[in-house]
Amino acid sequence: MEIKQIYTPGLAQLSYVVGGQNSCFVIDPVRNVEQYIQIADSLNLPITAIFETHLHADFVSGHIELSERTGAPIYISKAAKAKYPHKALDDGEEIKLDKYNIKLINTPGHTPESSIFVFSDTLRGADPIVVFSGDALFVGDVGRPDLFPDIKEQLAADLYESLRIIENIGDNLEVYPAHGAGSFCGKRLSSKLMSTIGTERMYNEPMNTHPKDVFIEKLLEGMPAAPDHFSRCSEINQHGPLPVSSLPKVKALSPEEFEQLVEQGHMVVDTRDFHRFASAHIPNAYAISMKGNFPTYAGWILPPQQPILLVCEDKNELDAAVKGLHNVGLDKIAGYLKKGINAWIDSTRAVSHYENITVHELKSLLEEGKIALVDTRNQEEYDAAHIKDAILIPAHEMRTHYDELKDESRPIAFICSSGNRSLTALSLFLQHVKDKQIYNVLGAMPAWLAMKYPVEKA
Repeated sequence: MEIKQIYTPGLAQLSYVVGGQNSCFVIDPVRNVEQYIQIADSLNLPITAIFETHLHADFVSGHIELSERTGAPIYISKAAKAKYPHKALDDGEEIKLDKYNIKLINTPGHTPESSIFVFSDTLRGADPIVVFSGDALFVGDVGRPDLFPDIKEQLAADLYESLRIIENIGDNLEVYPAHGAGSFCGKRLSSKLMSTIGTERMYNEPMNTHPKDVFIEKLLEGMPAAPDHFSRCSEINQHGPLPVSSLPKVKALSPEEFEQLVEQGHMVVDTRDFHRFASAHIPNAYAISMKGNFPTYAGWILPPQQPILLVCEDKNELDAAVKGLHNVGLDKIAGYLKKGINAWIDSTRAVSHYENITVHELKSLLEEGKIALVDTRNQEEYDAAHIKDAILIPAHEMRTHYDELKDESRPIAFICSSGNRSLTALSLFLQHVKDKQIYNVLGAMPAWLAMKYPVEKA
């Protein structure tokens, strides 16, 4: 049994190509489907089936385009009520494809229609050997059940029962999940990208939490905020997204053309790192660095109906940004600034800038009471260790909480764990507040901790 695992950075998403004797299958494809076709070509096998474990919330799937390009049918649980052409499978239904027996098992909890696919290689024997667990079971964690807030307790209870089903399939089965560390689909996903049911039965804390009421309470406790695009992507996936190949090509724009579109209401998204953004950027630009969790934060904070204009460092960054936006359903990309920020500067158009400061400078300014500090990490990170008097405003919340800083008379510094989230928060703040002196902190919290400067814990 040949399994090719494909990792998508930014989403921490895992998709798979499974090779058989005469064909291969794709499981949970992302929207960039060319990579699956290339893998199939390398195996010299046609793609004859596409499997979706659920209606993905954190990304737009590539199932429709891959099906159109290969002719392969899409298999998904009947519970998904998919609106596109597909083969709906009942709970417990088995199908025979190539040399495999494939069984769908409904595992509601992460979402109501969540399911897993259990594979048996009939040339080896009847017993199952592999489970593609989607977002029901991760390595070290389970899927979050709070994406539907009104029924989150019921989904958590459903997930408890689903885990009882999974743990009894067989300890020897290899587990291939749909996400690894960095995904917002769980709380504490491992960076390890495969496991076995036996290993998870021993070491997966949620899987080993009993009884059901304790499981529900602990699972829902401290759940990170769900990005805005999660509900949007689920709906897109249920109806079937437009193929990327059908979308307009992203145009190269001169500074004059770019400026005209800005004046018409297009938003500017700058994907460069915080050093370059600090030195010069287009006023009111959203800063979401490609060095951070670009797709997730783009889906989280960018208004989905507003056309996008990109400012990137180079073509590789541009290509990655476009793929990242498509992956979270942001398809209205009007163009990019040809030759980047330098072309804008050379045209003598207005730019904004700010300063970066070191943790040493920050410490001195804080001790002198000459600066306010905003911590843009999440609550859990803040509780673990934060700088005294730091104001907690997670990066995505700056959209609505910027007014908490309006009355601050001192300069304001922004900090996170790398410089990426603080950059995004800073750019959101600058869209609303123009008369403040601001700084981003170089080295961020790791540099502060490395110097053994004092911190507080919740």
